[in-house]
Amino acid sequence: MNFRDQLLKDVERTFMNPKEFAEIHTVTTFSNDETQVGRRDRELEMIIEKFTLDGRPIQTADGVSAHNLIIHIDPEILAYTPRVDQNFYLDFTRYTVMDVSNDTGVLKIVLQSNGSRP
Repeated sequence: MNFRDQLLKDVERTFMNPKEFAEIHTVTTFSNDETQVGRRDRELEMIIEKFTLDGRPIQTADGVSAHNLIIHIDPEILAYTPRVDQNFYLDFTRYTVMDVSNDTGVLKIVLQSNGSRP
């Protein structure tokens, strides 16, 4: 097994494992985002970093919302790659995608809150 294959195996078995680092969150998608037709809610494993508007990490509790998030998710379970300025619905809150990159087999999505629920 080469290094890349081992790294992908580690991502799947360790980092994206809800018993280790990942958490389960709801991602909502629509077949037509403009009209929000064809709503589909999926619970997916991911790692989330939360930040305030000035970029500092925040401590969160139930009912506390973050302004900026960075999601780390397996691109295969998300099944699509969001684009910059697209709406992204996470845990029933609408965010705007600010940046997307694939970092060693993990999709990194930078989100900014715009405060609307689907």
